[in-house]
Amino acid sequence: MIYDKTYSNTENVFGIHPETILEKYVHKLEKTRPVLDIGIGQGRNSFFLAKKGFQVDGIDLSEVAIESVLSISKKEKFQIKTYQKSFHEFVPKSTPYSAILVFGLIQILDWKSIHALIDRINQWTQKNSLVFITAFSIKDTSYKKYSKEWKAIGKNSFCDNNENYRTFLEPNEIVELFKNYNSIHHWEGLGPEHKHGDSPIEQHHLIELVLEKK
Repeated sequence: MIYDKTYSNTENVFGIHPETILEKYVHKLEKTRPVLDIGIGQGRNSFFLAKKGFQVDGIDLSEVAIESVLSISKKEKFQIKTYQKSFHEFVPKSTPYSAILVFGLIQILDWKSIHALIDRINQWTQKNSLVFITAFSIKDTSYKKYSKEWKAIGKNSFCDNNENYRTFLEPNEIVELFKNYNSIHHWEGLGPEHKHGDSPIEQHHLIELVLEKK
C-alpha cells in the first residue's frame, strides 16, 4: 500500500491540526456515543477528539497508520480503538455513532464505492448524528490532469492501470448525495496552501460539508 511507505517516511503527512470544520463544530458532538473516523491516517482528527474526552473508532487500510495511532493512543491513554479495515469490511461493535468523519476519502473512490460508503453511513447513524465530509471539486486544478491521463470510468471519475481512482464532484452535488440530512455547513472554494511532507506546495478546490441526520 502506497500509504504505508508514505507514513513510514513522513511524519504528519497531512499536518498536525484537525480539519477546520471539525474544530468549528466539535461542540455539537455528543460524548455518550463514539465517533467513527473513516481513514484515520496518522490520527490528527481522532487525537483532537480524544483530547476532549471523546471515544473514537478509527479505521484505515494502512498497517503503518494503525500501528502509529495505536502506539500514541496507548501512551496518551486516549479512548481510540483502531481497526485495519476498509469501510467495506468494517463491522462496528456498537452503533449508532454520534458522528462520522469522512475526510479526503471520496476523491479516491469510484462511484460504486461512494454509494456503498453513503449506505454504510446511513446504517451507522441515527437522528441528530453528524457527518463531516471533505471532497474535491471539478474546479480543482488536478481535474484536467486526471481527465487527460487516466481512463474515464464514470461521471467525473477516472482510473489508472493500478486501479487507483479519482472522482470529482460538481457544485452542490454533495448535498444531493445526502438527502436524508440537514446541512449545518456547506462551503465550496479554494482551500489553503499546504504541503505533504517534502512535497511541493499544493492548493485544492475543496468541498466541505457538515450534516445532521434528519
